[in-house]
This record gives sequence, structure tokens and C-alpha cells, in this order.
Amino acid sequence: MKDVQSVNSTSYVVLGIKEKIGYGFGDLASNLSFGFVSLFLLYFYTDIYGISAAQASLIFVIARVIDAVFNILIGYIVDKTNTRYGKLRPYLLFGSIPLGFLTVLCFTSIESDQKFYYALITYTIYCMAYTAVNTPYSAMTNMMTQHEGSRASLSVYRFILAIVGYLIVSTNAEYLIGLFTEPREGYVFAVSCFSLLATFLFLACFGMTKERVLIEKDIAPPTLKEMAKAIYCNSPLMHLSMFTVAIYIAYTVWMAIAIYFIKYVLQDEAFTAKFFAIQTAAYIVGTIFCEKLVSLLGKKVLTLFATAFVAGALIFQYWFVQDNLYLTMACICIYSMGLGMAFVTMWSMIADTVEFAEWKTEVRAEGAIYGFFNFITKIAMAIGGGLAGLLLDYSDYSADKITDSALNGINIMMTLVPAAMFILGFIFILFYKLDEKTYVNIVKKIELRKQNAL
Repeated sequence: MKDVQSVNSTSYVVLGIKEKIGYGFGDLASNLSFGFVSLFLLYFYTDIYGISAAQASLIFVIARVIDAVFNILIGYIVDKTNTRYGKLRPYLLFGSIPLGFLTVLCFTSIESDQKFYYALITYTIYCMAYTAVNTPYSAMTNMMTQHEGSRASLSVYRFILAIVGYLIVSTNAEYLIGLFTEPREGYVFAVSCFSLLATFLFLACFGMTKERVLIEKDIAPPTLKEMAKAIYCNSPLMHLSMFTVAIYIAYTVWMAIAIYFIKYVLQDEAFTAKFFAIQTAAYIVGTIFCEKLVSLLGKKVLTLFATAFVAGALIFQYWFVQDNLYLTMACICIYSMGLGMAFVTMWSMIADTVEFAEWKTEVRAEGAIYGFFNFITKIAMAIGGGLAGLLLDYSDYSADKITDSALNGINIMMTLVPAAMFILGFIFILFYKLDEKTYVNIVKKIELRKQNAL
């Protein structure tokens, strides 16, 4: 049997560092926008903008459910796209400026009886704009190369630079906001700075990357029925999606509550920058080591180890760590390292499911698959964002008076809730069967089938 590279040398290539960094700029940009929204929007709504936690929870649920459905539409449109810029990269070129503008609108306040509806509309449109850029961006790993090692490496670069974006936001946002005596003005200034930088980085990602998996011009784009088949006949995608739901619920709840945890449980707002710097450093360490660990253990085994350690650390934090800051941060570091590994393996495994669907259905539909996968992540984030707001409300949280019930609720959302989700994730990933050897064999079969069809 021929070696895969000899079958398709134009797409089965090892990517260079420059292009990997260029691809990573896309997630750096994404996290300057999405990271700021995830960290601060719930707090902004409840403590600055002046709506209740229950109202904020409703906004997150409605907006993300609408956005989740929009993901399916974007996936369909992407699979119909074929331009001189490629199939996926044009969305970065034309979507980055509207996304930056809409990010700022989310933190623009109005004083009106309609303030709830203004927040709902601006956040919903922001989510849809983010999807229109991020869904094609996520699928670019499939179009840049079919080399499984380079795909895993792209995920590493992507998430390292994503966390750099998160670090920039988490360690500098409070300073930028604090330059203004009026917090509302500070939030607008800070989000404007991050959005402008994100726009330039999206454009850099567009310019530094190349799509190599060519769309054959004599083959019609997949029909809606074929796209659906690529999803529902894709058992690895289904198992990975359930894992993703659990992890993204954990991630969303933890991110939304972190600011409250620092302010009310640790009782040290001045520690905010250090808290996120330490947490981010741990995430980067986990992400960097992930590439080597994947080559040693494989994606599935590493994911199982990571989720188990995270769940154990979070349970330990709740039951055995009281006022010890060092132990608290140690548990948070384990959580962050495991989360980084889970994200890298998750997004490199989803890339492999595209070839699985192509092998099984004879249709290549990365737009549909990534649209569905992002639909799943948005549903999970809708659940996570809504759950965070509801549990705050259930815990009798009020910015005017913090009760013991509210403190315990914040603690639970930082520990036991994400721990339970990581345990579920561990169970779901046990059923994922697409290992590295199987993937390589599938790629060979696809390329040989194409040769035989000539």
C-alpha cells in the first residue's frame, strides 16, 4: 500500500512554525473578545449595569440558544462557500470588524426601562457575529493540512495563544477600567482596546495561513441531506460532543464565577491580576506539555487522565481547603492544566471526525460538522451561563449584602459543579473509538478511493 504522503502530497504536509503562529493569532483574537465577555459580562450586568442575576441568566440562555441554532446555518453556508480566498478564511477577512464593534456594544450602557432588552439584543447579535468568524476559523485545521501530527500541533499553538489572549484580558482589564472614575466608561474603554487589537489579529491570521485541502470543482457542494448524514452517522462525533457539553458547562460556570470568588471568597480584589496570571500560567504549562503527551499516550488516554485529575482537585478544594490560599491556588492550577489538555485534545479530535465522516459517507462536510460541534458548545455555554446566574440567584446573591448562603453557592460553582461535569466528561470519552492508528488508515482509504475514481 502506498504511503499517504505519496498519495496526496499537497495536503498531507507538516506545517511550519510561522503558519502555526499565524493560525494561533485567530484564537488570540477570539479570546481578547470572548475572554473579556466571559470574565466580565455577568459581573457587569449585575453590579454595574444594574439588572438582576436572574435577568442576566435569562439573557445568556436566550442568546446562546439562538446562537447555537445559528451555528447550524453557518455550517451550511460554509460548506457552500468557495472563493479565491478559500472556503474558510474569507470569514476572518470580512467578519472581524463587525465583531469588534459588537463586542463594544455589549458593554455600552443605557438608562431606560428597556435596558434588559437592549442587553439581550446586543449580546445575541454579538454571539452570532462571533460564531460567523469562529466556526470557520475552527474548521481551518482541516483545510490547512491532513497531517495528524500537524493538526494536533495547530491545536497546541491555537490554545497557547488563546490563553495568552485570556491572560492579556485578565491581567490588564482591571487596570484599564480603573483609569476612569466612572466604571461604565472604564468598561467601554477597556473592551474597545481589546476589540481593536483582536481585529488586527484576525486579519493577520487570514494573511498568514493557507488552505491546502482543495475543493474539487467538478464535485457539487454537499446537499443538506448529505451534511446531516455526515453528522448523525458519525459515532466518534457524537461521543466527543457529549464530552464537550460537559467540559464547556464546567468552563463557562467557572469563568463566570471567578470574579465573584476572588472578590467575596478570597476577599482580595487586588489579587485579581495575580490570580489570573497564576491560573493562566498553569493552563499554558498544560497546553505545552499536551503535544508531547499526546504523542506518548494518544489523545483519548491523555483526556481520561486529565479529566480525572481535575475532578479530584476540585473536590479536594471544596472539602479540604478552607482559608489556605496556597492550597486553593494549587487546586486551581491543576484544574487549569487539565482544562488546557482537554481543550487541545478535544479540538484535535473533532478535526479527525471530518475524515471519519468522509470515509463513511463519501462526503466532505467540515462546515456542517464544525457548525454542529459549535452548536453543541453554544448549547453547553447557554446551560453554563444560565446555571451560573440561576445558582447565584438561588444562593440569595445580592451585590448589596453577601450572605453565607451566597458565599457557599459561589464556592460550589467554583468546585463541585465543574467537578461533576469533568466526571461526566470522563465517562463520555470512554466511548470515543477513533484512535491515531484508525485515523491514518482512514486517510489512506480516502485517498486510494479518490485515485481509483480517476
